[in-house]
Amino acid sequence: MSTLNLAIEGMTCGGCSKSIIARLNKFDFTDSVEVDWEKGTGTIAITENFEENKNLIIKTLDQLGFDGTVN
Repeated sequence: MSTLNLAIEGMTCGGCSKSIIARLNKFDFTDSVEVDWEKGTGTIAITENFEENKNLIIKTLDQLGFDGTVN
């Protein structure tokens, strides 16, 4: 398992972080998802294919209207 640490821009409230958590938890390859809207960060435990799934997570954030970059 590998951990992905992200800076996430565009979150304005707890609802933003909840929507990100709900969406990323739908992936089979995420073991845990933590998002802090006040700090603008996210920590995601990825169980397989780290590079491929990292890119998918960043793309998903973009589709949700947020900008995720690797810390």
